[in-house]
Amino acid sequence: MTGVIFYLVLEVVIHWNDVSALKVQFDLWSVFSAALFGVLAYQVLFLGWLTILWRTGVFDCLQLKLYFRVWWIAYLFRYLPGKIFLLIERVRLGSMVGIPKVMGASIVFIETVIAGCAAAWVSLLAFSYYVVNLQWTVIGVCLISLGAFLLLPTVIRFLCSLEIIQEKFPEVEPFTFSWRDSLLVAPVFLMHFVFSGVSFFLCLNLVWELSWTAFPGICGVYALSYLVGMVVMIAPGGLGVREGTLAFQLGRILPDGLAVTVAIGARLWFVALELLSFGLVILLTPSFPQKSNLE
Repeated sequence: MTGVIFYLVLEVVIHWNDVSALKVQFDLWSVFSAALFGVLAYQVLFLGWLTILWRTGVFDCLQLKLYFRVWWIAYLFRYLPGKIFLLIERVRLGSMVGIPKVMGASIVFIETVIAGCAAAWVSLLAFSYYVVNLQWTVIGVCLISLGAFLLLPTVIRFLCSLEIIQEKFPEVEPFTFSWRDSLLVAPVFLMHFVFSGVSFFLCLNLVWELSWTAFPGICGVYALSYLVGMVVMIAPGGLGVREGTLAFQLGRILPDGLAVTVAIGARLWFVALELLSFGLVILLTPSFPQKSNLE
């Protein structure tokens, strides 16, 4: 991660002429639309988590407002190294609103796998930018992501059927998540990457004008950078890795220095939208009860 960040900084310094010549064409409507789609993208991601709660039988409509707090507070913990803190906080806060610990951890696992598969499928739109032998690469990525997607319910049922798991965590016995549930949840996560792609595309057009025919490829570029950042577990929130992947791909259509600058700017843009969404959730939802279910 440190090496990638150093590389990005070095690229900005080397290509400073390109960076200094950057002109942002401020368009209030484009900025508003980009912000709207970006915020919607995060709400859709939250909706995906709610859908998994529902399909696994632990959703309680009376706790909906607190679910916002559970998801958003834990989500920002992904910026700590290792990303394990997101899991810890999701489980800890979830237990305060009636989600059993083991169920909370299992739902994070399901959410991560399906989000990764959705990112892989959307990223296929970008392969034409940087893959020479397109056919076999597309086939390989499709098979791997599709295999993980279809095997997910089977793996969950197998783990929940183990006697040692049921003895230690009896609450998993009624836990069910079928391939039909996967098919129901997957479109929600696909929408997240499409909305994020729209937001990124609109922002990109403020510094480098592109026609909407380029949108599918740009959407795939962003999804792939998200996927790589997700896979590299040691990078907090994919920091550095996601920007490096994004800059590498954008280098096909932008000058090198500008590609790096746009990648860094995209990170700052989406962090700002995350903080905006988080602030609204904190202001508009009630606080957690004083005593958790563990006390």
